[in-house]
Amino acid sequence: MIKVVVAKNNISTERSANIFSYLALLTGFFLLLEISFFIQCNRTYLSDYTFMTDHLDLPIAMLPGIIYFVFAELLIHFIYCAFIWMTASYTTSFFQITHWQKIFFAIGLWLLGILSVFAANQYFFPNSKFSELSMMLFNRQIALIIWLSGLVVFSCCITFVILYSQWIRRLLLACCIFAGGWYGYYNSLPTNDAATTTEPNVILIGMDSVRPDFLGFFGHAINTPFIDQFLAQSFVLRNAITPLARTFPSWTSILTGEYPHTTGIRTNLSKQDHANLSTSLPLILKQKGYETIYATDETRFSNIGEKYGFDRMVTPPMGINDFLLGTFNDFPLSNLVVNTTIGRWLFPYSYANRPAYFIYEPNSFLQLIKSALYHTRTKPLFLAVHFCLPHYPYLWARLDGRHYAAIPRYEMSIEQVDQQLHDFFVLLQNAHLLEHAIVVLLSDHGEALELPGDRMTEEDLYVPSKAHERAPRFYPHSLEHEAVNQSVGHGTDVLSLTQYHTLLAFKAYGMTTLNQGASNHAVSLLDIQPTILDLLKIKPPQINTTQRSLTPYFNHFSQHADQQLNKRYIVIESDFTPEAIRTVYPEMQDVILEGIQLFQIDPFTTRLTVTEKMNKKIIASKQFAALNDHWILAMYPQNTHQKIFILINRQSGQWTDNLQSNFAKTAPVVSMLAELKKFTQ
Repeated sequence: MIKVVVAKNNISTERSANIFSYLALLTGFFLLLEISFFIQCNRTYLSDYTFMTDHLDLPIAMLPGIIYFVFAELLIHFIYCAFIWMTASYTTSFFQITHWQKIFFAIGLWLLGILSVFAANQYFFPNSKFSELSMMLFNRQIALIIWLSGLVVFSCCITFVILYSQWIRRLLLACCIFAGGWYGYYNSLPTNDAATTTEPNVILIGMDSVRPDFLGFFGHAINTPFIDQFLAQSFVLRNAITPLARTFPSWTSILTGEYPHTTGIRTNLSKQDHANLSTSLPLILKQKGYETIYATDETRFSNIGEKYGFDRMVTPPMGINDFLLGTFNDFPLSNLVVNTTIGRWLFPYSYANRPAYFIYEPNSFLQLIKSALYHTRTKPLFLAVHFCLPHYPYLWARLDGRHYAAIPRYEMSIEQVDQQLHDFFVLLQNAHLLEHAIVVLLSDHGEALELPGDRMTEEDLYVPSKAHERAPRFYPHSLEHEAVNQSVGHGTDVLSLTQYHTLLAFKAYGMTTLNQGASNHAVSLLDIQPTILDLLKIKPPQINTTQRSLTPYFNHFSQHADQQLNKRYIVIESDFTPEAIRTVYPEMQDVILEGIQLFQIDPFTTRLTVTEKMNKKIIASKQFAALNDHWILAMYPQNTHQKIFILINRQSGQWTDNLQSNFAKTAPVVSMLAELKKFTQ
């Protein structure tokens, strides 16, 4: 009798293993099809990366990340196969059916699962390459129905197994208890905060590429209720300017209060070996007993790190693997997992990573920040956070980019970051970080969208040297036909002030330091650092005549301060601007390829940086402009030996390229040229 039972068990085990073999074979074949389709869809990217490997020395330090990614993908597919096998095996064990019927049931369940996965991928990730494939079979509404139907079938199978399998019930109960305990621990709120009225928390919140005139507060027809309410309760600097309209140099200037030519960070991905970061705000506050944290969902072109004085970095992993794995990780199974807690550990280059826009969920970045803030603090906090959602291509996982042009997408991305900011402030409140705090809301730069007026030079306002002389074309060519009053991108054109005009607002919580209000005077993002130090009554490490504390605005603004700001020069400069970036629809791989000779990879950190040789060439090709009161003087290099100067009266809009004209004599040209000379030598 015992032998018969053992024999039956052995047969049952062999047949169960036989079913798993079929499913494993199907899963392996499916994985090969995924890879084949992926290669077909990304032939351009793959050839581009082959080109990159021929021009860059790829370090062996990349390999662990690549191996881990391959392992994670294989693991996800194995788990799917095992899940189908277990569900099919336990479901069919309660019915008197033949072995082949069990195999067909398992295969049918596997096919239904794959169809449901594709449908869910299409519905939740419409920008995925695999969504383009499934869209040939069914639309998004049908995809939702298929996904829900598959969910119901699997739920019924699992429920059946749970009801009739005692050990499965016990395992499920243990998992629920563990998950509940883990969730409770992970989401436990700090009971108090270490900040006081004299040592408040300092929170800098940046939004990428947000131009103020596209916000509801400034009159644009857009749904940004949270930002509008925040600005209405803050002191708003309506005419704030960034010294360089690219994220890395701009944030470096925000933190240090220094111009890019002083910090040495004058382009995205600049090397930091000789950077002057001694006046970095987190360094200063760290010495005063503050905990310092930096968080961002984009690190491909901005290498802000511990050298700035941050105790902790809350970011996707930095380095060349971010470009590689963050771009290539687009498979239906992993897409459905990537924004979960498990996905955070399996796919670190994709989780909360804004450049991987096709799978980026705004809430995933908030979960990343939450893990850094929800703990008991013994020190006041300096927190700098940068939200990259409004950056090109103005897309995230749920927004189907096929249905909208660039400007509507840009508007919707601003509306989405408004919701993201609202949720972030809820997080701050729950963590008690707003009981005593100074909050600065800013954008690192604006954005030119090739709209009329995005460049300040109107053709009919040109002041010629001779009668009937036409306005000169002094600006670099773009991929689209561009009029003299149009510009595109950011950091590409110093006379496109929509690229350099930024949001800037200060608000105090639990303090009476700041008044509500607004100012139209021109200020610089350089002024944030001295203003924070002034509000905290901390003596600056050195005297700097290029920056100004903005506290006179907040507390009984004086006429003397008004005069000082009117006399002030603000200098801006452009960044490396290859032709591939001068378009409303730039392709990031084209930008990298056009400038491939610029870059090198650090063999230890795998971070992409600009070579010293090319850094000098970038600086030599820069445009510069000096702003003073209602005048702006810009310098555009045409070649190694020739430069064109453009002078604009910002009040009348008139402009000229002749600095000897009668019109130019009404402007402080000599002093403006002297100011530009400080930055060009």
